[in-house]
Amino acid sequence: MRDNLCFFMAGAVGLCVLAAAGAAAAADDDAGVRQPKSWQGTVVARSLNVRAGPGDGYPIVGTLQRGDSIVVVGESGRWVRLEQDDGAEVWAYRAFVKLPDDFMAPALGDAENAFIDWAAARGDLEEFSIDGSRRLSIVLKAPADEAAASAIAREIGCAWRDRMQMEEIVTVTVWPEDGPFGGWVAQATCP
Repeated sequence: MRDNLCFFMAGAVGLCVLAAAGAAAAADDDAGVRQPKSWQGTVVARSLNVRAGPGDGYPIVGTLQRGDSIVVVGESGRWVRLEQDDGAEVWAYRAFVKLPDDFMAPALGDAENAFIDWAAARGDLEEFSIDGSRRLSIVLKAPADEAAASAIAREIGCAWRDRMQMEEIVTVTVWPEDGPFGGWVAQATCP
């Protein structure tokens, strides 16, 4: 099972990391990305639906109330994955959950953090995610045609490959702002 860990830094740029979930307090994936097992949070909405998956299209499987204490074990886009007392996992919309300031922050090493700083400084990315050591996903701030999106994807992929000192091919997928349901905009590899 995999968790999508998102960081929001430098304005509205959302930066995400996909890391392997483990039974231990910290787990490593093939990119060397580590994550704590969980974070404590509190529901801030009067009533919060929890769903079977990260999105409005998933069925509602329960409800939480304002002040309820929760355990968050991951994030996918604007949704957080919760672990219930019985061990079941459900999803809730992130805006209605108060989490600690360091939520997901310990997940990255120095090389990954330097790359995220570089990606945030570009100014053209709305979201960035590391889906494994050789697969990245991005959402652009402004729509772009396929050729322009491919060029940006290749530049991002080659920068990741160079900064992580990898020899493998890196694939970058450009997704539309409304998510992956309509298919990707462009895809590029480096080299």
